[in-house]
Amino acid sequence: MELILNQSWERDPEFRPGRAVFSWSEGHLHLRAEFRGGGANTTATRHGERLWEIGDVAELFIQRCGENAYREYQVAPNGLTLALFYPDLSGVADLRRGHRRMEEFLTGEIPSAAVSVDSEGWSVALSVPLPASPGETFRMSCCRYDHGMGAMPVLSSTSPHPVRDFHRPQDWRESVPVAG
Repeated sequence: MELILNQSWERDPEFRPGRAVFSWSEGHLHLRAEFRGGGANTTATRHGERLWEIGDVAELFIQRCGENAYREYQVAPNGLTLALFYPDLSGVADLRRGHRRMEEFLTGEIPSAAVSVDSEGWSVALSVPLPASPGETFRMSCCRYDHGMGAMPVLSSTSPHPVRDFHRPQDWRESVPVAG
């Protein structure tokens, strides 16, 4: 499944294009994402950092339909990753209010990621475990934090979010994993 990253809330004049391709094989979800519009930056130095705060990031969200829990994966342009598990949306709400710490949601997993950066932008190939039964449906979304040259990152997503918030599973694209 190929999707274009967009801004369905309010188009930022600094928006730069991107696309994401989702595929599934041998119990793994594969994401290939390309982000155009110049180089990529991060100050990340280790796995598990708050990558979205310190540079450009590719994000993958996955939720099995019918469940409240979901996973979030992030990849920085230098290949460092962040893997989080939320039992439900209250975890994110608590985190945003400062009632819980991000470390409580870390999975400890370091997903398989390959990154390429050039003068036109950057791309990422991410593979994460996703055991699925035939016909099982998942919600998924690829999102981007583009720190570019501005003070505030420009966000975009493959999901039609009505507001600037990626943690809205009801907006994510539904898909049945198909080998490819």
